[in-house]
Amino acid sequence: MWSASCKSGDPNTGLAAEFLEERVGSQVVDQVPRIWVIDDDPTIRLFIGEVLKACNYQVETWEDGQVAWERLQALDESQWPQVVICDWVMPKLSGPEFCCRLKGSAAGQFVYFIFLTVRSQLEDCIQGLEGGADEFIAKPVAPEELRARVRAGLRLQQLAQALAQANRQLRARNELLESLSLTDPLTGALNRRALDQGLPHLLQQVGPRGKARYRYLCLLMLDVDHFKQINDTYGHFVGDCVLQAIVGRLHNRLRPSSLLYRYGGEEFVCVTPGLSPSRCQQYAESLRQAVASRPVEVSPKRSLPVTLSIGGIVISEDYPLAPEVALQQADKALYQAKQAGRNRVQLFWPPLPCTESGGD
Repeated sequence: MWSASCKSGDPNTGLAAEFLEERVGSQVVDQVPRIWVIDDDPTIRLFIGEVLKACNYQVETWEDGQVAWERLQALDESQWPQVVICDWVMPKLSGPEFCCRLKGSAAGQFVYFIFLTVRSQLEDCIQGLEGGADEFIAKPVAPEELRARVRAGLRLQQLAQALAQANRQLRARNELLESLSLTDPLTGALNRRALDQGLPHLLQQVGPRGKARYRYLCLLMLDVDHFKQINDTYGHFVGDCVLQAIVGRLHNRLRPSSLLYRYGGEEFVCVTPGLSPSRCQQYAESLRQAVASRPVEVSPKRSLPVTLSIGGIVISEDYPLAPEVALQQADKALYQAKQAGRNRVQLFWPPLPCTESGGD
């Protein structure tokens, strides 16, 4: 990748780094390395610049840390240097101060920072490393050592960026896998596992006005009426189409705060925080109507009338329930809706306070 004139032995990288470079090098955009040299001595700037330009690096030099920092802030992060070679003692902004600012930024963590200094005492080295420096080069600078350390820095900087990119991709894949593990693959609704994880957390947020996030939590259990007959008569493929259509209609009617879960088979659970009992009744009725209002088209020549029975419970400060009890109560209400003739809503109403407002 680098110029042939600079391919000499590298004392600062081992076989492991070379192996990683082979594996991940293709993930990093090929570009001419950018190197900044910051030193208040013009002779040193000229010398280092000429040595590195001979290796076909893109070199910029700066006479002061403050000037370099201001220029850095004016650039897009993609234009930042891969390596900074910086003097320790400078007017206005010293090398350690520049290093701390650079390494304190997100993009600056991937810039390989080399201190150019006559300081060799242990406490000085410790101070520089704690400030974020990656390497030291002692004055006077030997050209071969300079080239070798810059090559090592570029290699490590490239590997660090590739590793960070790989980590970002891994996090994105993990988030996708987590999302898939909480989603029903047929309907796109959340699944039972998501309900088991999320319902306890939501119930913990129900309590008195001003002290809790919600005063009420509406939990509805929805069941497709006579769904077994649909499967038995038309087959499971048509049954799957019906479930997908129902979830699509429900999603179009859901409140922004609502969560819809496939509880199992043709049964769904809708959890909505902030709805008072009266508003929960109205909301459940709107969901029922969203499905019953028109037949479900399962093919260009066939449509099926489909309805829902809905049972629900409203959890409040005065009527707190554990997750499993809340689901049991909603299931009992659903059973009552079925027994009463299906295609209807049945709620268990909690004890009400003296006055009831519209909800949180």
